[in-house]
Amino acid sequence: MQSTMAYAVSEIKRVRGVSLDLDGIAKDDAATFKAIRTTNTLGIFQIESPGQRELTGKHQPTEFNDLTIQISLFRPGPMKGNMILPYLDRRHGFERPEYIHKDLEPILRETYGVVIFHEHVLRILHVMTGCTLARADELRRSLEKPGMAREIENFFRVSAAKKGYSKQVIDKVWSILAGFGSFGFCKAHGAAFALPTYQSAWLKTHYPAAFIAGVLTHDPGMYPKRLMIDEARQLGVG
Repeated sequence: MQSTMAYAVSEIKRVRGVSLDLDGIAKDDAATFKAIRTTNTLGIFQIESPGQRELTGKHQPTEFNDLTIQISLFRPGPMKGNMILPYLDRRHGFERPEYIHKDLEPILRETYGVVIFHEHVLRILHVMTGCTLARADELRRSLEKPGMAREIENFFRVSAAKKGYSKQVIDKVWSILAGFGSFGFCKAHGAAFALPTYQSAWLKTHYPAAFIAGVLTHDPGMYPKRLMIDEARQLGVG
C-alpha cells in the first residue's frame, strides 16, 4: 500500500502538477469519511475485506480515532470476547455504556466501557491490583501461555479483593481479561494501521484515477484486478 500511495502521489504530480505530502493532509476531511461510510472501500488499506466492510457500515466512522478503534476491534481478542456488538450498540445509543466499576470509567470512556486495546488491559490490572504498568504488561503477555492463566487469575483476584473490589466486579472484569488475552492491538499499533487506511481513503476520494492506477500497478489488496477496473468505472474513471 505504501508503494501504491507513492505511485499515486507521483502520478498526481506528473499529470496535475500538484505536490502532495500525505503525512501533512488534514485527518478530519469530511468527504473522505463520507466515502468510507458508504462501505465502498475496495482498494483501501485494512478496511476492504467483506468483514471489515460490514463493520464499517455498522460503525459509521466520523473521525480518525474511529478508524484506530475499528481496526483494533477486528482482532481475535475483541471478537472472542464478544466486544464488537456492545461497542456498536453503545456508540449508537442503543445501550448505555457500562464500566463495571467507577474506577474503570476513565480508562474505558472512549470505547464506551469496552476493552479493546492492550493499554486498557494494562491500566485495569494496574488500577485493580496496584501492580506497575510494566508488571501489568508481563501479566497480559503471559495470559496466552499454557498454564499461566490460573496463576494470573489468582493474583488478580487476591490483589483486587485486598483493594476492596467486590467478588461480582472481580468476576466480571476477569472474564473480560481472560477472553481478551494478548490477541489484540496496542493503541499505537492500531493508529499506525489507521494512518495508511485514512491516507488511501483520502487518495481514493480526491484522486481516484491516480489511486486506482497505483492499486493496479502494485496490487496491494485482496481483490483481482478486474474488480478494481470495474471499481474505476463505478468511480467515473475513463
